[in-house]
Amino acid sequence: MTKLLLALGLVFSIQAQANQENAKAAEDAYNLRDYTEAGVANAQTAADLYQDLIDSETDEEVKMSYMTKQASAYYFIGSADDDKKTQIAAYEKAMEISDNLQTMLGVDKDKSHQLDEKQVADIKNSLSDTKEALLAEAWYNKGISLAQWGNLKGISTSIGKLPVVIGHMENIERLGYADIHEYGPYRTVGRIRYKLPAILGGDLEESEQYLKDATTKTLAPGQRYSINGYNNLYFAETLYKRGKENAAKTLLKAFIKADFATLAVGNEPENREALRIANELAVDWQIDLE
Repeated sequence: MTKLLLALGLVFSIQAQANQENAKAAEDAYNLRDYTEAGVANAQTAADLYQDLIDSETDEEVKMSYMTKQASAYYFIGSADDDKKTQIAAYEKAMEISDNLQTMLGVDKDKSHQLDEKQVADIKNSLSDTKEALLAEAWYNKGISLAQWGNLKGISTSIGKLPVVIGHMENIERLGYADIHEYGPYRTVGRIRYKLPAILGGDLEESEQYLKDATTKTLAPGQRYSINGYNNLYFAETLYKRGKENAAKTLLKAFIKADFATLAVGNEPENREALRIANELAVDWQIDLE
């Protein structure tokens, strides 16, 4: 019996060491993501390594943290790959993982977007702080992945999914996590209201308010731009479309001229991509960057 216990202890120790190494490798691969073929491959490597970790991890909260990171990796693949089928498949995988997370957390994945304030409060009170944060991430990844999936599928196919996206973003705020990913829920709703025609839920005034809040609540110290590149980019586009061209140009120029080191740590690939798009817009809008 003693030998058996020692052998089991050795097996668990070896597995724990392997998991630590895989977790580090997955994190390193994800940090090497970017909007090139090699960068997308790095994100896929991270997703595959997280799957190995998910399969071998016995601690439920740790397993769910790996699932959250894997969903983020698939979301990035969807946003960075240039093949539409690959993009759609990646977003669908991110949604599947997020749905599984909701189930593990005791939340009905099919009805969670319909929760009211009291129901969200009840869920919040039933979860530990760690699981509460994981649920916020699950709702966020589900919502943004579904929004991008819908954008690729087209309005006629996806408009019926709009309440799901909006519902998840509202629930994140009710849960007390509106500030995740530099006010990502506000950024998401603001962008949706910008993209959709008015007859299908578009609302430029509402878009401006959401994106103004996302931007002003995440300003770099002493600056007029957000630490999240897409907050700046989307807010500027909404301002421009509303006829507030000077304000739009001023914000875009401030972002383009920003010290990159002042932008959000961990979002370097996304911020570089936002800057690339911003520079293209600056040409279209005839902004003098001198």
